[in-house]
This record gives sequence, structure tokens and C-alpha cells, in this order.
Amino acid sequence: MDRTEKEPQFRNKMFAMIGLLLLGYVGIKSWHVYISIDAYQGQVLEDSTEGAAK
Repeated sequence: MDRTEKEPQFRNKMFAMIGLLLLGYVGIKSWHVYISIDAYQGQVLEDSTEGAAK
């Protein structure tokens, strides 16, 4: 028998910790995307883009 079968509280704590870490990761990545989109929207093109991607 391993520890998770002997101590169900340990298993629940591990699931909670994994959930919190996952939630934190999603939060940090969302913040990074927000910052990058904000930086992208604020950029001004110095050169003319006329005729590009035709």
C-alpha cells in the first residue's frame, strides 16, 4: 500500500496543491498575454505599409 491509500487526506491535499498551481499558472500566463497585447496595440509603425501583403 502506498501513502495515498493509507492517508486520504494526503491525496486531497495533493489534488488541492495541483489545482492551485494550475490556477496560478493560468493566471500568470493570462497576465503575460494581456501585457503583450497591450504592448502590441501601443506600437506605431514608422514606415509606410502601403502595398504590403497584396
